[in-house]
Amino acid sequence: MSCFARLENFSAQCNQRTALFSKGWRHLALAFFVLTVAAAQAAPVDVYRGTLGGSEVVLELGQPKADGERDGRYFYLRHGVDIPLRGSLDALAEGLPLNNGWSRTQGETPLLADAKQRSVNWRVQHQGDELSGEWVDGIHGKKLPLSLKRIAQYDPEKIAPHGVEAVTLAIVQGAGSGVAQGVGISEKNTPYDYLRVAKQPLEQGKEVVIASGLAWRPVRDARTKLWYPRLTRHPDAKMLAQTNAVLEQRHWGMNLEALACRASIYWSNGPEAGTLGNLNDESIAVTYLSRAMMSVVESGSSGCGGAHPNNHYDPFVLDLLQGGYMDFTRLFKGARYGEYKLEFSSEMGRFIRKSVGKYSEDDKECTDLLPQYMALMLNKPDKMGFVISGIGHAMGMCLGSGVDIPFKDLKPYIKPGAERYFQP
Repeated sequence: MSCFARLENFSAQCNQRTALFSKGWRHLALAFFVLTVAAAQAAPVDVYRGTLGGSEVVLELGQPKADGERDGRYFYLRHGVDIPLRGSLDALAEGLPLNNGWSRTQGETPLLADAKQRSVNWRVQHQGDELSGEWVDGIHGKKLPLSLKRIAQYDPEKIAPHGVEAVTLAIVQGAGSGVAQGVGISEKNTPYDYLRVAKQPLEQGKEVVIASGLAWRPVRDARTKLWYPRLTRHPDAKMLAQTNAVLEQRHWGMNLEALACRASIYWSNGPEAGTLGNLNDESIAVTYLSRAMMSVVESGSSGCGGAHPNNHYDPFVLDLLQGGYMDFTRLFKGARYGEYKLEFSSEMGRFIRKSVGKYSEDDKECTDLLPQYMALMLNKPDKMGFVISGIGHAMGMCLGSGVDIPFKDLKPYIKPGAERYFQP
């Protein structure tokens, strides 16, 4: 089941903060002590921010174990890629990449250019809420000062995917954002990951103007190269802010997933390790924007060493009149959210099947899967799409197949008062 399939099924219970279903499992960036990682994450960890030489870094450090060793990770703000740490404070060793994955990226300079030969240690000491000391390159004799201050504490176990979610996403993704479904990325909930994505300047794409007072533009984090939309103009300033909060959360989750795949070079020697997991080639399309609704589709073939690529076509629709994700039961007569999916009245079900025969030119083998694997979207200028989403890997060729039904044909099934949503 795709990210959108889960989101769509329960959108009636979600708002812009809790409806984020970021894909993936807590990546094992601390792979060279993978057998102890669960125990290390069971207790709260401290988050520090400061400088290593002239560079800004963020450190996550676990509590000392019986032998005084700690597990941790850190990233340079300019890169955002986790580097694992383990040891006592006076000899906190950095993990080393397992392959030459960095050299496969176009024009990239490795964070550790000669990582196979290098031995790097942190030698620090506590001074209240501060850590100070030096970073030591044991091969070349280079030393840099370290100075960090504790800024937060949290329990990674509380935000990590568990059970079926973790297993399922691990099989498909191989590495993921590390944040469980329903957990908003914020300074309070996820202080370490929040600093990785929230404080980065965004490159601005060209604004797309739909009408007077209505527009959007793509933005991206240069580290991940993933363009994602933001609303730039809307008559209601509150709706503009709420909509961008949803878009921001989804964008952050995908950025974290891409950065996690880069960090997998420290625990995997697979061909995807050290890459962006193809998320830099993800297609993000704004298929519709009015003053009432915004429809976006995430599609591509991402993955970072899972059993198979995450071939996906994940539409979602935002409500620009009430905020958050669209609750389709507000639009259609007899619609309700069942245990696993949005369910329509028998009359509308027959209407959709009839419309497939009338309007769709897609393979019947695919359209016969409607409405079992169905997501709703909007297409310019005045059509609603009923499309295949969340289908298994073997039927990936059907993703996005379905039918586009003109608004005028939907009128008999639209609830009184909901007509305002269907004004192009």
